Amino acid sequence: METALIQKLCQSLQTPALAKKHSDAAVGLALIFCIQLLVLPTQIALDLRSINLPASILVMFLVLFVMVVASSLNGDVSNFYNRHLRGPTDFLGRHMSLGFVAFFVLLIRDHISTSSDIPKLAGVFVLTTIISYIASFMLAALGFRLEQTLRRSRRTTVDLESNNKTWPSPSIAWPAPSCERQPKRITQLSTLSEALTTNEPLIKFAPIPGSPTTASIDFVLRTAPIWIWLFLLTTVGLPIYLATGYVMPFEVFSFTIFWVLSIQFQRSLRTSCALLRFRRLRSFLLIFSNPIVVTWGLATAYMWAKTLYTGRDINTIIGEFRHYNSLSKCIIHIIQDHDVPAHLGAGDLAGLLLDAGVACMGFKMYEYRSELWASLGTVSFTCTALAAINVFLNVLVGRGFGLQAEEAIAFASRSATLALGIPAIDNLGGSTTLTSIIAIFSGILFQMAGDWLFSLMRIHDQVLRNVSTRPLKVSIPTRNSMFFEAAAPVGSTGTKNGNNNHYGIDDESTVVAAGVTVGINAAAMGTAYLIERDSRAVAYSALSMIMFGAATVAMTALPGAAGAIIFLSTK
Repeated sequence: METALIQKLCQSLQTPALAKKHSDAAVGLALIFCIQLLVLPTQIALDLRSINLPASILVMFLVLFVMVVASSLNGDVSNFYNRHLRGPTDFLGRHMSLGFVAFFVLLIRDHISTSSDIPKLAGVFVLTTIISYIASFMLAALGFRLEQTLRRSRRTTVDLESNNKTWPSPSIAWPAPSCERQPKRITQLSTLSEALTTNEPLIKFAPIPGSPTTASIDFVLRTAPIWIWLFLLTTVGLPIYLATGYVMPFEVFSFTIFWVLSIQFQRSLRTSCALLRFRRLRSFLLIFSNPIVVTWGLATAYMWAKTLYTGRDINTIIGEFRHYNSLSKCIIHIIQDHDVPAHLGAGDLAGLLLDAGVACMGFKMYEYRSELWASLGTVSFTCTALAAINVFLNVLVGRGFGLQAEEAIAFASRSATLALGIPAIDNLGGSTTLTSIIAIFSGILFQMAGDWLFSLMRIHDQVLRNVSTRPLKVSIPTRNSMFFEAAAPVGSTGTKNGNNNHYGIDDESTVVAAGVTVGINAAAMGTAYLIERDSRAVAYSALSMIMFGAATVAMTALPGAAGAIIFLSTK
């Protein structure tokens, strides 16, 4: 019995889809440590020279540059990426949000001192969020249409074939029908002829084969990540804690189990047949069963339970959980003192996942390099303009609501990613704790309501992929160059909703505007969610996140602008 169960389990593991899923996860986990071979030395060198610049962003652009150059020299690089690197990249993008749970846990210690400030902070956050979302979406949509109009007018040669193509290619909605003869139809034909010769009915009702063994195997495979991390928790984390008192491995495996359980819980709600009859209740539960929110709740409960078990205060517990703001500082102190438990906690290792996720966005920008090249002007102008407006407008709104100077300054980088926003606010003397809270809640707000917003605005951004082909891409008319070649459309020409109205520039402008809006307002957490959504807007979001953060840092670093921000915050 046990031998047959193991044989069936091994056969199930050898199925192409499941094998690809687990291989992508294994390569993705390996990429986390490989990327740190570049990030950590670079970050340590920057820290020693007091340069407030995240090395993960430099590595991201290095990845993009290397992939583009390699692709121009060898055309097989693109196929290699689609076969071996796209899956691990998407795996890291989907799960990099786990790294933000460490910042959520810090909110237990870093809280607002005065409860009367909470309504003021909430009012400033809501008002600035609404203004920023509307302004960035409209500015990006109009800018993309203008940029494409200018690019088309500058085209000197006329290509009749390209002029007759749709804009963008409707292949993004419908995959190409295969030209190969399907062997499955031959088997169906032989079965039909056999039924006709034997005078048997054409329609048969056969019971679906199934057994408790098959159901058990399916359950084990569906919940395999839980069992893997639970095994590591009991065989590695718990023995190390009991033998040495070092709790970091135990907490790493525990928080990972919390994350996997949260994902499984949300997936069970999505596939629940009972909830299909209650659409509003189902939507409500799906929004508030966001994995980050659920993991945050479980992690917070774990921290308070730990205080009761150990008898220590919560500040000491949080201090052991996360010692420094970056992993590079942990490494520097470990090299100096040779004491790993005193300088490395589970929260410090969140930088591994965040750095890997940010660096792998370079792969996503390479994947959509032609689309980014076609909208580079739109992204650059929108991010620069919004950064200049937000830096001053948000401070004025904060002061108008009666916030203190350091709290008003914290809103100057309300939408910037943490890696760039915190150094900028620190240089201005603002509250970095409030900046972290704002950035985190901006990201979690989009993660919870992103599907609803995209559905409400009818933004068709999701890519339908074919397993055997490369990802479907948008054909955007640009000048051909050796580095940024126009993406070749995959599939045949189709229509939208059965009509002759093809997807046009208006439809693509909404996707570009959505990506830019998410990158500006939800930063890394929003980009990670777009990767999970399998959205074409992910490349625009990744580039906008970096450009907007860099523009915010540059704006606050200018002596005149910095003085004006401080003056507005004290006015």
